[in-house]
Amino acid sequence: MEHKASASVPFDRETVARIVREAGINLCTASIREMNRIVNEIEKELGVRFIRMEFGIPGLPPHPIAIEAEIEALREKGLAQHYAPFDGVPALKEEASRFAKLFLNLDFPPVACVPTVGAMQGCFVSLAVAGNVDPVKRTILFLDPGFPVNKQQCRFLGLETDRIDLYDHRGETLVRVLDERLARGDVAAVLWSSPNNPAWIILSEEELRGMAEAMERHGAIAIEDLAYFGMDFRKDYGKPGKPPYQPTIARYMNRCFVIVSSSKAFSYAGQRVAVTFISPQLLREESPHLEARHGTRTIGYAFIHGGIYPMTACIAEGPQHGLAALLKAVNDGAVPFLEDVKEYAKRAAAMKKAFLSNGFRLVYDNDLGEPLADGFYFTVSHPRFSEGWKLVAELLHYGVSAITLATAGSTRTEGLRACTSLTTLDMIPALEERLRKFHEDNP
Repeated sequence: MEHKASASVPFDRETVARIVREAGINLCTASIREMNRIVNEIEKELGVRFIRMEFGIPGLPPHPIAIEAEIEALREKGLAQHYAPFDGVPALKEEASRFAKLFLNLDFPPVACVPTVGAMQGCFVSLAVAGNVDPVKRTILFLDPGFPVNKQQCRFLGLETDRIDLYDHRGETLVRVLDERLARGDVAAVLWSSPNNPAWIILSEEELRGMAEAMERHGAIAIEDLAYFGMDFRKDYGKPGKPPYQPTIARYMNRCFVIVSSSKAFSYAGQRVAVTFISPQLLREESPHLEARHGTRTIGYAFIHGGIYPMTACIAEGPQHGLAALLKAVNDGAVPFLEDVKEYAKRAAAMKKAFLSNGFRLVYDNDLGEPLADGFYFTVSHPRFSEGWKLVAELLHYGVSAITLATAGSTRTEGLRACTSLTTLDMIPALEERLRKFHEDNP
Protein backbone atom coordinates (compact mmCIF):
# COMPACT_ATOMS: atom_id res chain seq x y z
CA MET A 1 0.00 0.00 0.00
CA GLU A 2 1.30 3.46 -0.82
CA HIS A 3 2.46 5.46 2.15
CA LYS A 4 0.90 8.83 2.77
CA ALA A 5 2.76 11.73 4.32
CA SER A 6 -0.36 12.45 6.36
CA ALA A 7 -3.51 10.51 7.12
CA SER A 8 -6.72 10.85 9.09
CA VAL A 9 -5.94 10.75 12.79
CA PRO A 10 -6.41 9.23 15.22
CA PHE A 11 -5.64 5.92 13.50
CA ASP A 12 -7.93 2.97 14.08
CA ARG A 13 -7.49 2.21 17.77
CA GLU A 14 -8.33 -1.47 17.60
CA THR A 15 -5.75 -2.06 14.90
CA VAL A 16 -3.02 -0.17 16.74
CA ALA A 17 -3.81 -1.93 20.02
CA ARG A 18 -3.72 -5.33 18.31
CA ILE A 19 -0.32 -4.62 16.72
CA VAL A 20 1.15 -3.55 20.07
CA ARG A 21 -0.40 -6.55 21.81
CA GLU A 22 0.88 -9.03 19.23
CA ALA A 23 4.37 -7.53 19.45
CA GLY A 24 4.42 -8.51 23.13
CA ILE A 25 6.30 -5.35 24.05
CA ASN A 26 5.96 -3.34 27.27
CA LEU A 27 5.68 0.29 26.14
CA CYS A 28 6.90 1.47 29.53
CA THR A 29 10.38 0.07 28.93
CA ALA A 30 10.32 -0.51 25.17
CA SER A 31 13.74 -0.18 23.63
CA ILE A 32 14.45 1.94 20.58
CA ARG A 33 14.50 -1.13 18.34
CA GLU A 34 11.28 -2.49 19.83
CA MET A 35 9.44 0.78 19.24
CA ASN A 36 10.86 0.85 15.75
CA ARG A 37 9.41 -2.61 15.08
CA ILE A 38 5.94 -1.60 16.31
CA VAL A 39 5.91 1.56 14.20
CA ASN A 40 7.09 -0.32 11.12
CA GLU A 41 4.18 -2.73 11.51
CA ILE A 42 1.61 0.06 11.97
CA GLU A 43 2.92 1.87 8.91
CA LYS A 44 2.76 -1.31 6.87
CA GLU A 45 -0.73 -2.34 7.94
CA LEU A 46 -2.39 1.09 7.79
CA GLY A 47 -0.44 2.48 4.83
CA VAL A 48 0.61 5.61 6.72
CA ARG A 49 3.84 7.44 7.42
CA PHE A 50 4.91 8.24 10.98
CA ILE A 51 6.80 11.19 12.34
CA ARG A 52 9.69 9.05 13.59
CA MET A 53 11.23 10.36 16.80
CA GLU A 54 12.13 7.05 18.46
CA PHE A 55 15.22 6.23 16.43
CA GLY A 56 18.34 8.31 17.17
CA ILE A 57 20.00 7.72 13.84
CA PRO A 58 21.60 10.47 11.75
CA GLY A 59 19.52 11.82 8.91
CA LEU A 60 22.13 13.77 6.94
CA PRO A 61 24.54 12.49 4.26
CA PRO A 62 28.28 12.40 5.04
CA HIS A 63 30.72 14.67 3.27
CA PRO A 64 31.87 13.13 -0.03
CA ILE A 65 35.52 13.53 1.04
CA ALA A 66 35.09 10.59 3.41
CA ILE A 67 33.40 8.39 0.83
CA GLU A 68 35.97 9.10 -1.86
CA ALA A 69 38.87 8.53 0.52
CA GLU A 70 37.48 5.17 1.54
CA ILE A 71 36.90 4.10 -2.08
CA GLU A 72 40.38 5.23 -3.07
CA ALA A 73 41.96 3.35 -0.19
CA LEU A 74 40.14 0.17 -1.16
CA ARG A 75 41.13 0.48 -4.81
CA GLU A 76 44.67 1.82 -4.52
CA LYS A 77 45.91 0.27 -1.29
CA GLY A 78 44.35 -3.19 -1.67
CA LEU A 79 42.90 -3.10 1.82
CA ALA A 80 40.34 -5.83 1.36
CA GLN A 81 42.87 -8.68 1.60
CA HIS A 82 44.71 -7.38 4.69
CA TYR A 83 43.91 -6.98 8.37
CA ALA A 84 44.11 -3.46 9.72
CA PRO A 85 46.48 -2.63 12.61
CA PHE A 86 44.93 -3.55 15.96
CA ASP A 87 45.55 -0.08 17.36
CA GLY A 88 44.37 1.80 14.28
CA VAL A 89 45.63 3.19 11.01
CA PRO A 90 48.48 5.70 11.61
CA ALA A 91 46.88 8.36 9.41
CA LEU A 92 43.70 8.32 11.52
CA LYS A 93 45.61 8.34 14.79
CA GLU A 94 47.65 11.34 13.63
CA GLU A 95 44.60 13.31 12.50
CA ALA A 96 42.71 12.40 15.67
CA SER A 97 45.61 13.77 17.71
CA ARG A 98 45.51 16.98 15.67
CA PHE A 99 41.73 17.17 16.12
CA ALA A 100 42.09 16.92 19.90
CA LYS A 101 44.56 19.80 19.88
CA LEU A 102 42.56 21.99 17.50
CA PHE A 103 39.06 21.41 18.91
CA LEU A 104 39.75 20.52 22.56
CA ASN A 105 43.07 22.35 23.02
CA LEU A 106 44.45 19.16 24.59
CA ASP A 107 47.48 17.03 23.83
CA PHE A 108 46.60 13.42 23.11
CA PRO A 109 49.55 11.77 21.32
CA PRO A 110 48.62 9.45 18.43
CA VAL A 111 49.29 6.38 20.60
CA ALA A 112 46.48 7.57 22.92
CA CYS A 113 43.98 7.90 20.04
CA VAL A 114 42.43 4.49 19.45
CA PRO A 115 39.88 3.83 16.67
CA THR A 116 36.91 1.66 17.67
CA VAL A 117 33.88 0.16 15.95
CA GLY A 118 31.74 3.17 16.70
CA ALA A 119 31.40 4.88 20.05
CA MET A 120 29.47 1.80 21.14
CA GLN A 121 32.65 -0.31 21.19
CA GLY A 122 34.61 2.56 22.71
CA CYS A 123 32.19 2.67 25.63
CA PHE A 124 32.06 -1.12 25.95
CA VAL A 125 35.83 -1.60 26.15
CA SER A 126 36.20 1.41 28.47
CA LEU A 127 33.62 -0.13 30.81
CA ALA A 128 35.27 -3.56 30.62
CA VAL A 129 38.70 -2.18 31.50
CA ALA A 130 37.57 0.31 34.15
CA GLY A 131 35.42 -2.33 35.83
CA ASN A 132 38.41 -4.61 36.36
CA VAL A 133 41.06 -2.21 37.65
CA ASP A 134 40.03 -2.75 41.29
CA PRO A 135 38.05 -5.83 42.45
CA VAL A 136 36.37 -3.75 45.16
CA LYS A 137 35.05 -1.28 42.58
CA ARG A 138 32.52 -3.00 40.34
CA THR A 139 29.88 -0.27 39.98
CA ILE A 140 29.45 2.09 37.04
CA LEU A 141 27.75 5.34 38.06
CA PHE A 142 25.63 6.96 35.34
CA LEU A 143 24.64 10.58 35.08
CA ASP A 144 21.14 10.01 33.75
CA PRO A 145 19.22 10.15 31.54
CA GLY A 146 21.47 8.43 29.06
CA PHE A 147 21.92 5.97 26.23
CA PRO A 148 20.08 2.80 27.39
CA VAL A 149 22.54 0.41 25.74
CA ASN A 150 25.37 1.47 28.08
CA LYS A 151 23.51 -0.12 30.99
CA GLN A 152 22.92 -3.20 28.85
CA GLN A 153 26.67 -3.34 28.29
CA CYS A 154 27.20 -3.27 32.05
CA ARG A 155 24.79 -6.18 32.50
CA PHE A 156 26.66 -8.13 29.84
CA LEU A 157 29.96 -7.42 31.62
CA GLY A 158 28.57 -8.36 35.04
CA LEU A 159 29.04 -4.85 36.42
CA GLU A 160 26.71 -3.15 38.90
CA THR A 161 25.11 0.19 38.04
CA ASP A 162 23.86 3.22 39.92
CA ARG A 163 22.70 6.65 38.81
CA ILE A 164 22.39 10.33 39.59
CA ASP A 165 19.63 12.10 37.66
CA LEU A 166 20.63 15.43 36.17
CA TYR A 167 17.07 16.77 36.50
CA ASP A 168 17.62 17.51 40.19
CA HIS A 169 21.40 17.68 40.29
CA ARG A 170 23.33 20.42 38.49
CA GLY A 171 26.11 22.78 39.41
CA GLU A 172 27.40 22.56 42.99
CA THR A 173 24.63 20.10 43.85
CA LEU A 174 25.85 17.66 41.19
CA VAL A 175 29.42 17.84 42.46
CA ARG A 176 28.37 17.41 46.08
CA VAL A 177 26.08 14.44 45.43
CA LEU A 178 28.67 12.83 43.17
CA ASP A 179 31.32 13.19 45.87
CA GLU A 180 29.00 11.66 48.47
CA ARG A 181 28.20 8.69 46.25
CA LEU A 182 31.85 8.08 45.31
CA ALA A 183 32.80 8.14 49.00
CA ARG A 184 31.18 4.72 49.39
CA GLY A 185 34.20 3.30 47.61
CA ASP A 186 32.56 0.91 45.13
CA VAL A 187 32.45 3.04 41.96
CA ALA A 188 34.92 2.08 39.24
CA ALA A 189 33.87 4.71 36.72
CA VAL A 190 31.37 7.48 36.03
CA LEU A 191 29.79 7.59 32.56
CA TRP A 192 27.84 10.42 30.94
CA SER A 193 27.23 12.14 27.61
CA SER A 194 27.53 15.87 26.95
CA PRO A 195 25.59 17.16 25.07
CA ASN A 196 23.32 14.77 26.86
CA ASN A 197 21.30 12.06 25.17
CA PRO A 198 18.38 12.78 25.54
CA ALA A 199 18.05 15.88 27.75
CA TRP A 200 20.49 17.90 25.60
CA ILE A 201 22.03 19.64 28.58
CA ILE A 202 25.75 20.39 28.45
CA LEU A 203 27.91 20.04 31.56
CA SER A 204 29.74 23.28 32.32
CA GLU A 205 33.46 23.74 32.82
CA GLU A 206 32.79 24.40 36.52
CA GLU A 207 30.82 21.16 36.88
CA LEU A 208 33.48 19.17 35.06
CA ARG A 209 36.24 20.64 37.22
CA GLY A 210 34.37 19.76 40.41
CA MET A 211 33.51 16.29 39.12
CA ALA A 212 37.17 15.67 38.23
CA GLU A 213 38.29 16.62 41.72
CA ALA A 214 35.72 14.26 43.25
CA MET A 215 36.66 11.37 40.95
CA GLU A 216 40.37 11.80 41.54
CA ARG A 217 39.78 12.01 45.28
CA HIS A 218 37.94 8.68 45.27
CA GLY A 219 39.88 6.88 42.55
CA ALA A 220 37.12 6.68 39.91
CA ILE A 221 37.75 6.74 36.16
CA ALA A 222 35.78 9.10 33.90
CA ILE A 223 34.11 7.75 30.74
CA GLU A 224 32.96 10.79 28.79
CA ASP A 225 30.82 10.03 25.75
CA LEU A 226 31.12 12.95 23.35
CA ALA A 227 28.94 11.30 20.72
CA TYR A 228 27.46 14.73 19.89
CA PHE A 229 30.77 16.56 19.91
CA GLY A 230 30.39 20.32 19.52
CA MET A 231 26.66 20.19 18.80
CA ASP A 232 25.78 22.80 21.40
CA PHE A 233 24.91 25.31 18.71
CA ARG A 234 24.63 28.17 21.17
CA LYS A 235 28.41 28.42 20.77
CA ASP A 236 30.69 28.06 17.77
CA TYR A 237 32.93 25.05 18.46
CA GLY A 238 33.75 24.70 14.77
CA LYS A 239 36.83 26.92 14.37
CA PRO A 240 40.06 24.90 14.42
CA GLY A 241 42.60 26.18 16.93
CA LYS A 242 40.34 28.92 18.28
CA PRO A 243 38.15 29.06 21.39
CA PRO A 244 35.57 28.25 22.49
CA TYR A 245 36.45 24.57 22.86
CA GLN A 246 34.07 21.71 23.55
CA PRO A 247 33.92 21.26 27.37
CA THR A 248 35.59 18.03 28.50
CA ILE A 249 36.62 16.33 31.74
CA ALA A 250 40.03 15.66 30.18
CA ARG A 251 40.91 19.28 30.85
CA TYR A 252 40.80 18.61 34.59
CA MET A 253 41.84 15.02 35.29
CA ASN A 254 44.35 12.40 34.18
CA ARG A 255 42.26 9.21 34.36
CA CYS A 256 39.67 9.38 31.63
CA PHE A 257 38.39 7.82 28.44
CA VAL A 258 36.93 10.41 26.04
CA ILE A 259 34.93 8.90 23.20
CA VAL A 260 34.26 10.83 19.99
CA SER A 261 31.83 9.35 17.48
CA SER A 262 31.84 9.95 13.74
CA SER A 263 28.12 9.18 13.54
CA LYS A 264 26.54 12.49 14.49
CA ALA A 265 28.92 15.43 14.06
CA PHE A 266 30.37 13.81 10.91
CA SER A 267 27.21 11.98 9.68
CA TYR A 268 29.30 8.84 9.14
CA ALA A 269 27.22 6.41 11.16
CA GLY A 270 27.02 3.48 8.78
CA GLN A 271 30.77 2.91 8.67
CA ARG A 272 30.99 2.31 12.43
CA VAL A 273 34.17 4.17 13.24
CA ALA A 274 34.95 6.33 16.26
CA VAL A 275 37.99 7.31 18.31
CA THR A 276 38.57 6.75 22.02
CA PHE A 277 41.04 9.22 23.49
CA ILE A 278 42.80 7.72 26.51
CA SER A 279 44.49 10.20 28.82
CA PRO A 280 48.25 9.57 28.65
CA GLN A 281 48.54 8.83 32.38
CA LEU A 282 45.69 6.30 32.24
CA LEU A 283 47.19 4.76 29.11
CA ARG A 284 50.34 3.86 31.08
CA GLU A 285 48.68 3.06 34.42
CA GLU A 286 49.04 -0.50 35.70
CA SER A 287 46.84 -2.71 37.85
CA PRO A 288 47.63 -6.33 38.71
CA HIS A 289 43.90 -7.07 38.74
CA LEU A 290 43.65 -6.56 34.97
CA GLU A 291 45.89 -9.49 34.20
CA ALA A 292 43.42 -12.31 34.80
CA ARG A 293 40.83 -10.93 32.38
CA HIS A 294 42.88 -8.85 29.93
CA GLY A 295 46.26 -10.58 29.97
CA THR A 296 48.17 -7.46 30.98
CA ARG A 297 48.59 -5.04 33.85
CA THR A 298 48.67 -1.92 31.65
CA ILE A 299 45.39 -0.12 30.94
CA GLY A 300 46.29 1.01 27.42
CA TYR A 301 47.42 -2.48 26.43
CA ALA A 302 44.31 -3.94 28.07
CA PHE A 303 42.09 -1.61 26.03
CA ILE A 304 43.63 -2.57 22.68
CA HIS A 305 44.96 -6.11 23.00
CA GLY A 306 42.79 -7.28 25.89
CA GLY A 307 39.60 -5.61 24.66
CA ILE A 308 39.41 -4.70 20.98
CA TYR A 309 41.51 -7.63 19.75
CA PRO A 310 39.37 -10.48 21.21
CA MET A 311 36.17 -8.65 20.22
CA THR A 312 36.74 -7.63 16.60
CA ALA A 313 40.49 -8.20 16.01
CA CYS A 314 40.73 -4.71 14.52
CA ILE A 315 38.61 -1.95 13.02
CA ALA A 316 37.81 -2.16 9.31
CA GLU A 317 40.51 -0.13 7.56
CA GLY A 318 38.37 1.45 4.83
CA PRO A 319 36.23 3.54 7.21
CA GLN A 320 39.38 4.58 9.08
CA HIS A 321 40.76 6.13 5.90
CA GLY A 322 37.42 7.84 5.28
CA LEU A 323 37.35 9.38 8.75
CA ALA A 324 41.05 10.27 8.56
CA ALA A 325 40.45 12.23 5.35
CA LEU A 326 37.45 14.00 6.87
CA LEU A 327 39.35 14.88 10.04
CA LYS A 328 42.24 16.21 7.95
CA ALA A 329 39.88 18.40 5.94
CA VAL A 330 38.30 19.72 9.15
CA ASN A 331 41.67 20.17 10.86
CA ASP A 332 43.02 22.06 7.83
CA GLY A 333 39.93 24.26 7.70
CA ALA A 334 39.08 23.02 4.20
CA VAL A 335 35.69 21.73 5.37
CA PRO A 336 33.74 23.83 7.91
CA PHE A 337 33.24 21.61 10.95
CA LEU A 338 29.64 21.28 12.23
CA GLU A 339 28.15 23.54 9.58
CA ASP A 340 26.02 20.83 7.96
CA VAL A 341 24.68 19.40 11.21
CA LYS A 342 23.25 22.76 12.28
CA GLU A 343 20.25 21.47 10.32
CA TYR A 344 19.35 19.51 13.46
CA ALA A 345 19.03 22.76 15.43
CA LYS A 346 16.56 24.10 12.86
CA ARG A 347 14.51 20.93 13.12
CA ALA A 348 14.58 20.97 16.91
CA ALA A 349 13.38 24.59 17.07
CA ALA A 350 10.47 23.86 14.72
CA MET A 351 9.54 20.61 16.48
CA LYS A 352 9.64 22.15 19.95
CA LYS A 353 7.41 24.97 18.77
CA ALA A 354 4.89 22.46 17.42
CA PHE A 355 4.79 20.55 20.70
CA LEU A 356 4.70 23.57 23.00
CA SER A 357 1.92 25.16 20.93
CA ASN A 358 -0.23 22.09 21.46
CA GLY A 359 -0.22 21.57 25.21
CA PHE A 360 3.10 19.79 25.69
CA ARG A 361 5.88 20.82 28.06
CA LEU A 362 9.62 20.33 28.02
CA VAL A 363 10.77 17.99 30.81
CA TYR A 364 14.45 18.87 31.03
CA ASP A 365 13.58 22.47 30.26
CA ASN A 366 16.73 24.47 31.05
CA ASP A 367 20.50 24.24 31.21
CA LEU A 368 21.70 25.76 34.49
CA GLY A 369 18.93 28.32 34.19
CA GLU A 370 19.60 29.08 30.53
CA PRO A 371 17.43 27.93 27.62
CA LEU A 372 18.41 24.55 26.22
CA ALA A 373 20.33 24.43 22.98
CA ASP A 374 18.45 23.15 19.95
CA GLY A 375 20.02 19.99 18.66
CA PHE A 376 19.61 16.26 18.20
CA TYR A 377 17.20 15.55 21.12
CA PHE A 378 14.69 17.15 23.42
CA THR A 379 12.25 15.83 26.04
CA VAL A 380 8.50 16.39 26.34
CA SER A 381 5.55 15.51 28.54
CA HIS A 382 1.84 16.29 28.55
CA PRO A 383 -0.21 17.28 31.63
CA ARG A 384 -2.96 14.77 30.80
CA PHE A 385 -0.53 11.84 31.00
CA SER A 386 1.27 11.11 34.26
CA GLU A 387 3.07 8.09 32.82
CA GLY A 388 5.24 8.25 29.74
CA TRP A 389 4.21 4.89 28.35
CA LYS A 390 0.60 6.01 28.21
CA LEU A 391 1.64 9.10 26.28
CA VAL A 392 3.68 6.92 23.89
CA ALA A 393 0.65 4.67 23.39
CA GLU A 394 -1.65 7.61 22.67
CA LEU A 395 0.73 9.29 20.25
CA LEU A 396 0.90 6.09 18.21
CA HIS A 397 -2.69 6.80 17.16
CA TYR A 398 -1.58 10.17 15.79
CA GLY A 399 1.36 8.87 13.79
CA VAL A 400 4.05 10.17 16.14
CA SER A 401 6.59 7.82 17.76
CA ALA A 402 9.03 8.25 20.63
CA ILE A 403 10.47 6.31 23.58
CA THR A 404 9.90 6.93 27.27
CA LEU A 405 12.43 8.69 29.46
CA ALA A 406 12.19 5.65 31.74
CA THR A 407 13.92 3.71 28.97
CA ALA A 408 16.74 6.28 29.14
CA GLY A 409 17.10 5.77 32.89
CA SER A 410 15.43 9.02 33.91
CA THR A 411 13.47 9.47 37.13
CA ARG A 412 11.07 11.66 35.10
CA THR A 413 8.89 8.76 34.03
CA GLU A 414 6.16 11.08 32.72
CA GLY A 415 8.34 12.18 29.83
CA LEU A 416 9.41 11.12 26.35
CA ARG A 417 12.61 11.40 24.34
CA ALA A 418 12.18 13.05 20.94
CA CYS A 419 14.88 12.79 18.29
CA THR A 420 15.05 15.36 15.49
CA SER A 421 17.17 13.43 13.01
CA LEU A 422 14.45 11.93 10.79
CA THR A 423 11.97 14.83 10.87
CA THR A 424 12.91 17.02 7.94
CA LEU A 425 11.60 20.58 7.79
CA ASP A 426 9.10 19.68 5.08
CA MET A 427 7.48 17.26 7.57
CA ILE A 428 6.83 19.95 10.18
CA PRO A 429 3.35 20.86 8.79
CA ALA A 430 2.30 17.20 9.14
CA LEU A 431 3.65 17.12 12.72
CA GLU A 432 1.82 20.35 13.55
CA GLU A 433 -1.46 19.00 12.16
CA ARG A 434 -1.20 15.75 14.08
CA LEU A 435 -0.32 17.48 17.33
CA ARG A 436 -3.16 19.97 16.80
CA LYS A 437 -5.60 17.06 16.52
CA PHE A 438 -3.98 15.40 19.55
CA HIS A 439 -4.48 18.64 21.49
CA GLU A 440 -8.14 18.84 20.48
CA ASP A 441 -8.70 15.30 21.67
CA ASN A 442 -6.66 15.77 24.88
CA PRO A 443 -7.40 19.33 26.07
